Parts: sequence; structure tokens; C-alpha cells
Amino acid sequence: MRIDGMTHKRTLNWVTLLLLLHHWRGGKLKSSGHGESVTIPDKPNIIVLLADDMGWGDLCSYGHPSQECGAIDKMAAEGIRFMQWYSGDSLCSPSRAAILTGRLPVRVGVWGGERVFLTDGSGGLPKNETTIAEVLKDAGYTTGMVGKWHLGINEYLPGDGRHLPHHHGFDFVGTNLPFTNHWKCDESKVHMAHPSPIKCFLYWNSTLVQQPFNHDNLTASFLQDAVAFVHNNKDTPFFLYFSFAHMHTDMFSAPRFRNTSRRGRYGDGVLEMDWAVGEVLNTLVSLQIHNRTLVIFLSDHGGHLEICTEGGSNGILKGGKASTWDGGLRVPGIAWWPGVIAPGQVSQHLVSSMDVFQTAVDLAGVTPPKDRTYDGKSLVPILLQNTPFPTRDSAPTPRTLFHYCSDRLMAVRHGSYKAHFYTMELPTNYTNHCPSGVPMEEYFTSYDCYGPLVTHHDPPLLFNIDRDPGELYPLPLQQYTQVMIDIFQAKLQHEAKLVPGVPQCVETSVTLQPCCNPPFCYCNYRTAKYGRNQI
Repeated sequence: MRIDGMTHKRTLNWVTLLLLLHHWRGGKLKSSGHGESVTIPDKPNIIVLLADDMGWGDLCSYGHPSQECGAIDKMAAEGIRFMQWYSGDSLCSPSRAAILTGRLPVRVGVWGGERVFLTDGSGGLPKNETTIAEVLKDAGYTTGMVGKWHLGINEYLPGDGRHLPHHHGFDFVGTNLPFTNHWKCDESKVHMAHPSPIKCFLYWNSTLVQQPFNHDNLTASFLQDAVAFVHNNKDTPFFLYFSFAHMHTDMFSAPRFRNTSRRGRYGDGVLEMDWAVGEVLNTLVSLQIHNRTLVIFLSDHGGHLEICTEGGSNGILKGGKASTWDGGLRVPGIAWWPGVIAPGQVSQHLVSSMDVFQTAVDLAGVTPPKDRTYDGKSLVPILLQNTPFPTRDSAPTPRTLFHYCSDRLMAVRHGSYKAHFYTMELPTNYTNHCPSGVPMEEYFTSYDCYGPLVTHHDPPLLFNIDRDPGELYPLPLQQYTQVMIDIFQAKLQHEAKLVPGVPQCVETSVTLQPCCNPPFCYCNYRTAKYGRNQI
């Protein structure tokens, strides 16, 4: 992958800057904070590349000792790599709701029940919530989505699709998984003889086209639709949400990627996703629109530790998926924008997936609805910095993040410190469930936010995350009185203003189960020429 066009703008004196700001209509000039000015195109394209269940330590650029380096790592070298990027939740549905709305899932209503949307659930992302796609449409953007959705399917009837992406601001919806890539979708016969049609179905836009779906061309289908969308909208502002099925169990990769990674099946999957990321970036360069396109790569939440070699790596972080330990919440996050973001940066700023929303509306120059509370902040000031390596002098501004499990506030991150008011039990014995590292079943050590494996801490556990990122050494509270006062004040102010949304992950009905030809639920309509009339 060849990425050209990284230009360095000369320093402008303030008189010239004022004149340009007064007369220029093609974009915005903003300071990088180091004496240089960069040109931000007016209404730049925005692409979000979202991995599924990828751990903080899964990439070569994040320190994995055996994962091969590739396009994602090159993307990091040419942009900014965030070391403290936190998800809005540690499970799929709520974390995705947080990305698309810029709000905590508890505010949105994506909580309760099983904590995620099921195939037969009647709930979904509420229509009174405003997504990135909807707010950017108001700014003149064309919006597209491919890949995993997992924010609801049907509401009243088995085929009404009232919660699907086209109801949430997406002009184009290509090949997509309304639910997810599930353990029971295994075609490799490692875990089961046949995939389940009940859990495994593929849509094109709002039409069910394959049940159960085949993995061999899944990523390629996502990519084909994504690249076509970019080509078709290269001359106008666009927003693309490309949500991968990798790295969620079950493990899969196209035949050309199998047995290519020294890391095994998981590594093969990373390589396939990496290839697709590289193809998206190559497309931007070949169309010469890379200088007016911000690309963000991140994971929805941390890796699933209980399934061992098929669950990814969270590096030195404690815990994983479903928990509010840092291993469940801290994710890889990379931003790439040649000509705007200086290459080779490593950021220690405390940022959140909810910041994607505010970043998008900031760049688009549009104001989102003012009748609600947003939990994200614009990343534009950070993206424009030019600090290759963080130092004491470049310490980030303190920020507070609130970590929930469903509607229970579990922990508060405040600057360098994190206080746990509740914690979930951690997985300990992998041997019984993973002979030779291969999981025998999909399970969670602790999942229920109010279950018996949740421990209440009064007083709370306190960690200095900068010095102890593995959350191994609780601090003596008597020596951190002011820190605890600040945390309790932030917590009380937050809780006093919080209005939980109506829980959406509760109601289920077997009559809402997607099924292409009842009662058998087996079909393959992929030979139909879906996708010819793309926006």
C-alpha cells in the first residue's frame, strides 16, 4: 500500500491567516499547536473501520509478539496511535450505540436483559436518538454502512426490519450482518458439525439473502460494497461505517488467508481484516481523496478471554469482554488523515469511542440536537497536534469517564486514576475449557451486572492507571484523599443528572426471529445481483 501526499504547510503569520480566513471558502485553517497551520478541507469524508472483539494487545503496533505487521500498523505509523482509547461499553450492542450516538448506552436505552440485542428481540437503537449518519446527512453528506449492525432487527413482525440501519440515517446499506458472527456460525467443524441458521443470517440492505451465511467471501463482500460506495461518492462528502465481523467468535478467514499467520486461526483473521483495511486506504489514494478523508480504526471493546486462543489478547490489561476492568474497555484506536494528521504520533490522551460523534459533527460544521446530553468530545484538537511521542510536558488534560454494566455504574476513570465501585470475577482456570488453547464452549466467567460474581467495594478500589495499567496494586485511600473527593464529586454530579433511557434489550419473541423460508430458515439468494444500484 502506497500512501503519498504528506505535505508540511509553512508557518503563516497572523495577518496572512486572518486574510485567508476572511476570503477562503474551500476549507478551514487550524493550528497544529506547534507553530504550523494545516488546511482542513470543508466537510471532509469520514470513514470508521470497526473491528469486533479485538483486544488492545492484538496488533503488531500495540505490541503483540507474533502477530504479523500490516496495513493497520502502517496506518498507525502514518497517523496517530491512541494508547488510552476507551469503549463506551464492554459488549457489542451498547458499545456500538455509544459510537453512533456519542452518548452513554444507559442514556440511549441500550441496556437491560441480556445486555445485547438478540435475534428475536423487539428492541433496537431508539429512533429518537440521532446517529452520526443522520446528523451528517443534514450537513449534505451521503452515508453508507456495511458489515455488522447488532443494534436491533425487527420490532413487530418477523420481516419488518424496523431497527435496521436504513432507519437510522444510512442512505446506502450493503452486505450486512443484522445480528453478528456467532459461535454457532462455525463452518470449520472445530466446534460443531453445522452452523445454526437461527443465529447466522446475512442481509443486503434490508433483505435476507443467505441463511446460514458462508464465511469464505464475507469480508470480500463487505469490502466490495464499501469500495463501490467510495467510488460512487468520491466527488461529494460521504460518511462510511465499515463494521467488520472479525474478530468475533467463531474464528474464520477466507481460504487465501488460512494458515498464513504464525499466530494461528486468530492471526489468519487479523490478516484478512488487515487486507481489507489496506484496500480501503488504497482506494482513497488511487482516487486522490486521501487528503480530504479522515479514517478511524478501532475495536468495539476488548477481547473475549474465556475463549483462549480464539478470544484475542488484551496485553497487560486485566479482564476482558463484558467486564469493566481495562481489558474489557481499552481498545486499539488509530486515526489517519494524510496532510492533516502528522505521521508517527503516539497519544496518551484519554479518549472515548463516544468522541467519534463529536469529531464528525465538528468537522462537518453541523450542530447536533441540543435537547440531550452528549458524553463525547471532539478529537480535532488532538488530531491537529504534532507530538510524535508523549512527554511530561505534553501531559493530556484530565478527563472523567464513567464505566457502566447495563445501568449499574461500576467504575470511574478520572485523569490517571480509576475507582472501582463494583468488579466482576475474572477468569482463572483456562485448562478445563480450552485444551491446547482451543475453547470447548463459548462462555463468560461473569456477565450478569447484578449477579453473585459481582463484588461491591466500599470503599472503592483505586488504581493509578498510568503507573499500574494492569490494575494490580490498589492504592491506600488515606494517601489519596483529594483524588477520592474529586472522583466522588464527579460521580455524584453525573448520577444527579443522568436520566436512563427505556431499556431496549429486554423484550423477545420467537415470532420475530428472521427466517427466509419458514419453518426451515435455509436459503441462499446471493446469486441475485444485489448491489447494482448503489448510492
